[in-house]
Amino acid sequence: MTELNTRAPRGARGGRAARVKARTNPAPVYLPALNRRVGPIDLLGPEGVEKIHNAAMTILETTGIEFRDPVALADWKRAGADVQGERVRIGRDMLMELISSVPSEWGYAARNPDRSLRVGNRHSVFANAYGAPFVYDLDGVRRPSTLEDAHNFFKLSQMSQSMMVPGILPVEPQDVPVPERHLELVHAALTLTDKPIKGSVLSEQAARDTVEMVRIVFGEEFVDSNVVLAALLNCNTPLVWDETMLQSLRVYASANQPCLLSPFVLAGASAPASPQGGVALLIAESLAGMAYSQIIRRGAPMVLGVAIMGVSMKTGAPMMGSPEPGLMNLLVGQMARFYGVPWRTCTMWTGSKSPDMQAGFDTANTMWPVLLGGANYIVHSAGFLEGALGVSYSKWVQDTLQLENFHRFFSGLQEENLDALLGDIETIGPGGHFLGTDHTRENPMHMNPLQNNDSFEQWEAEGAKTAELVGREEARRMLETYVQPPMPDDQRGKLDEFVAKKRALYQA
Repeated sequence: MTELNTRAPRGARGGRAARVKARTNPAPVYLPALNRRVGPIDLLGPEGVEKIHNAAMTILETTGIEFRDPVALADWKRAGADVQGERVRIGRDMLMELISSVPSEWGYAARNPDRSLRVGNRHSVFANAYGAPFVYDLDGVRRPSTLEDAHNFFKLSQMSQSMMVPGILPVEPQDVPVPERHLELVHAALTLTDKPIKGSVLSEQAARDTVEMVRIVFGEEFVDSNVVLAALLNCNTPLVWDETMLQSLRVYASANQPCLLSPFVLAGASAPASPQGGVALLIAESLAGMAYSQIIRRGAPMVLGVAIMGVSMKTGAPMMGSPEPGLMNLLVGQMARFYGVPWRTCTMWTGSKSPDMQAGFDTANTMWPVLLGGANYIVHSAGFLEGALGVSYSKWVQDTLQLENFHRFFSGLQEENLDALLGDIETIGPGGHFLGTDHTRENPMHMNPLQNNDSFEQWEAEGAKTAELVGREEARRMLETYVQPPMPDDQRGKLDEFVAKKRALYQA
């Protein structure tokens, strides 16, 4: 993989204008993958873990799970599973032996090696929103999302210090024909960002095109032995893996690229309204997909995935921020550690229709249990409103700054020289202050630059701006100062040529 030249061109670094620009629009200081030093919380003792494990194995052995795909059914039959029609029953010994080859941790390569990450064990990464058909735009207006919006969220991801994985489908571009969407989105993710990306699962062909595009950028040999993307595959809870998802799974597993094998759980509707019962079901579903991936390619990295929401008993609508999904995430984390595999979940989402107090409560209430549960791959980390149907530019920006706070908290305590601090306390003495000490200057408290802690009078004098307005203004500033990361001409040319040929084929 070619190293990128990130040095500024001659003559571009000096002068007063450059210094002013550097102060007002500082370059991002990118956060590494979070190495969690707080938590995880284990709610279950050994007996509780064994109870959920036995329940999940019983579901797979007795009830079974449907694989609605003839290729998968033939693969399972050859592997020795009990296949009756589309129903596959998997013995626990077979399942545990298959998932034993799933790596507990892997490197996640970016186009720019400085942006590469690690996923698994104590490492956590924040990934973009995924698949919303609507946006709340830079004027706060709700409308169908477009390709320009997808480009904008890729650009914002590149500018963000905390958004580690720009994703592949930050919004669903309604102005691009479905057969071509993956071409536009993968191309944009690779060219507008230099961070790790995700892969399309729109169809088997979309998955194949995605793999070919990353091979153009990274090289075929590099892709075969390194993770350069991750694909999000949803199980149809309860107990169905459909053909489209399984086709994509075969493509990515064969290419040694991980899939986030994710039951979509509506507790009380598609799964029991019970933390332990619901977790047993989703564990069975995800492990079945993970086991199948190892039939395709032994040792391919995979992720135990979940997407957990509650259901409003008043309307039947999805409900975020309630206690039960939080408890379920804690349980999933403990079970993933029992199986020795990385796990993925969702967070920072809300049923609110504006970035208001409900959105703030829901966002915080979904993130705390996710990180305390030790999640490794955290999707939907910024921007979601309306039960994941819309992404707000304003909330996206505000959320990414909250991610910086979470990153700081879960990084834990730093080494400190207490002897030096005792010296400061002795020097300051009773009634003094520590504002001028070297330690205070060198170790300021983490500050969110968009939060207003000024006096009421100063806030009023500066326009009495709401958090929503401040977020929209910051999104505009980030987009205006975005700089596209460089890509070698030969890679860009081959990528553009591939997309043009495929686009013409799909339009024919």
